[in-house]
Parts: sequence; C-alpha cells; structure tokens
Amino acid sequence: MRAPLPGPSDVSHLVFVLFCLIGVTSGAQTQPTVGEVAVEGASRFSAAQVAAASGLKVGQAADDPTLEAAANRLSETGAFSEVTYRYQTANGKMTVTFQVVEEPRTLLCTFDNFVWFTPEDIDRAVRTEVPLFDGRVPVDGTLPKAVATALEHLLARRHVAAHVIYRLSGQLGKPPTGYLYAAEGEMPTIKSVEYAGGPLDQTVFSVATRRLLGRPFSAAYARSLADSDLTAIYQNLGYLRAHFADARWTFAPGESSTESGSVRVVFTVTPGLQYVWSGTDWAGNQTYSGADLDQLLGMKAGDIAAADKIAAGVDVIREAYGRKGYIAANLSPNQVFDDATKQVHYSFKILEGSQFHMGVVAVSGADDKVADRIRKAWRLKTGDVYDSSYMKEFMKKDYFAAIAGSPLASPSAHPSISIRPNANTLTVDVVITGN
Repeated sequence: MRAPLPGPSDVSHLVFVLFCLIGVTSGAQTQPTVGEVAVEGASRFSAAQVAAASGLKVGQAADDPTLEAAANRLSETGAFSEVTYRYQTANGKMTVTFQVVEEPRTLLCTFDNFVWFTPEDIDRAVRTEVPLFDGRVPVDGTLPKAVATALEHLLARRHVAAHVIYRLSGQLGKPPTGYLYAAEGEMPTIKSVEYAGGPLDQTVFSVATRRLLGRPFSAAYARSLADSDLTAIYQNLGYLRAHFADARWTFAPGESSTESGSVRVVFTVTPGLQYVWSGTDWAGNQTYSGADLDQLLGMKAGDIAAADKIAAGVDVIREAYGRKGYIAANLSPNQVFDDATKQVHYSFKILEGSQFHMGVVAVSGADDKVADRIRKAWRLKTGDVYDSSYMKEFMKKDYFAAIAGSPLASPSAHPSISIRPNANTLTVDVVITGN
C-alpha cells in the first residue's frame, strides 16, 4: 500500500529541517578544526613546545579570535620578542603557522632548597607543566611565575607544607644572571655536615660546621660558604688551586607527619697540590725597588704559599704607596705554577698612578671654636704629600685631644672621617664629621 502524500503542513516541516541541516553544514565550514601547528623562526624551541605553549590543540575548532588569543599567550610568555601567525584551510582542516622571533635575553633558573626532590625530579616536573622551560626563562613575561607555579604543584603532590618564592640573583652591582627559586615554610634543618676529598682534618672546618648545623638547608648559602670560607681554608694552607663542587644533600623524613625532617650535607673538595713560594718579580715600580717590595711582601723562598699571608703582604705594599701619596696604586698578580716541584712564582705588575697632595680640611657637626681646633690638630698641611696612613693616627690621638671638653667628647657621639680625592688637581680634601 502506498504511503499518503504529505500535506501542506508536512511540507513546511521538511523544508525547515532542510534549512537547519544546511545551516549546521555552513557553520561547520566556517569553523574549521586545527589540523597542524607549524612554527617558523624558532631554534631554541620545537614546534611541539610552541604549540603546547600557545594552547592550540589539533582537532579543536578555531577562528580568528582563537588564533589571536593563542598568539597573545605566546607573546605574554616573554620567550618571544615578536609573534605573528597565518593559516590555510583545506577540507575543513586548518594549518596554523606561528612566525616568532626568540628573545635572546634569558636567565638561568636555580632551585635552592627543594631537598625532597632530585634535580631530575624538579626538571621533569617543570618541563611537563611549562612547555617553554629549558632551564632558562626570559627576564619578563609569564614564564618565571609559571615555573614557580609548577614547583608549587610539585610540593602539593608530595604533601609538603611550603610555598615557592623567586627572585633575581647575581653579583652585587652587576646585571642579574638568574632567577633563584626557593621553598618557604617549615623547612628541614641540617643535622650533619661532612667534608670529603681532601687531606685536611675535619676540625679545621669547625667554624663553618657551626654556621650550618640547625639551620634550614640552602644550596645558595652552601655554595657561598664553599667559595669563600672553605676554599680560603685550603688556600691559606698553600692549596691555591683547591675547588669545591656543589654541596650534596640527603633528606631524611621526620618520624611523624608533623616533623619536617633533617638534611645531611656533604662538601667535596678537589684540593690540588700544596705549593711553596719560589720568589717574585716586579714590573712598573719606580717609587720602591724590587728588593724593597720583596721585604714589604714578607714572603721567602720555601715558605708555604699561604694566600692570607700573601694578601697581607700586598696590603702592606699598598699602605706603603699610600704613605707617599700614591693612593690609587694597583697591584696585579700573575701566578706561575710548577707542579713538578710544587712551587709557585708570582709576577706583580704595579700601576703606581699619580702622587696626591693634601688639600683642605672641612669640619662639620662642631661649633666654630672646636672646628678650628680640629683643623689645627690635623698635621698635614695644604700642599704636603698626602699620607693615607695619617687618617687612622689622627682619629686615635689628635682628634680626641682637639675635642676635649666639648660636647663631641660625649660617648654618644659618633665621629667619622672621609676623603675626597680630586683627579684634576691631584689633591685630597679631608671631611671630618663630629656628631
């Protein structure tokens, strides 16, 4: 039996459905899906890293606002100084190409006190969460913060009650060279300190050990201690080439969940040879003879080449130059090592500079009468060769004789003295403040 023909109302319904289907098909054509994400201009990062950082995923629907947002995400990371994009669509699939210029200025990331994890744990966790992390991050942008967030998540997964801070790091007075990341909270403390690799008795490190025991571990502090105090101990005993590796640490959990645990720290040194003094030579010296300088330095052939003794001798030479007005004299040493004989020879280049003379004495913080007494007590006269050693002598003796009986003699007074060299006139003015 034949089906009945559709009535007028049924025909209208079919047309409406057809229009809806056409509309859906048309919408799908204007909203293609991402088929591929390509990158041009990147050498530091792979296409996969850039795509992950952009937030675009293969298979997602995309339009101009979507691509614009992805490009903005890349730009905001700070890893790129320029980000543009283009796309091609074929058969409903979009190939997106990001054109980038990588930011050349980056800073090294250092992780200070995450004692619960190995360096590999930290690197893996951060790289997983921050696609553009490769051990370095740009100065600006979202990446430095993103690294901190990844570390926060790592701590949370280990149920560590700590949060992450980060700051720029580097040498004082110079541009920063890195970001230092650290955990803050109830931190494990150092329970034991050991020293490996060297011939010295552990007792010579007692002061350094006391500075470490009971305090939270910091790799940055341990590095500073090794570079200064620990290395100096070796160098002052003639091990002039001693070098410490980064401290190693082992974390031990507490006996209960409320205890933060403890850390064992091991410093390992490569001591090198112990050197003895084989002599020195001088260049650039005119005011003092080589024999005079040898005597001032105080080192003799066969002496242990102790760094502190050598440095003290260099200070004596600088003071000797300062007494004759050469306040800017500079000594540059060059070491020549003979490992076969375990000897070291020093060659010093001296830049004596210009000779300075006494300028004027200015006094502040005193009434006219006392100020006049202070000026008269200063025994270097205008035009005399300036003697840099006299300043200490004056403050020990002549100054207090000049202020006797005045309010400046009060124990609460804090006198100070400073100099103002003038390179144009080759004079030194002295400023004495009495309060």
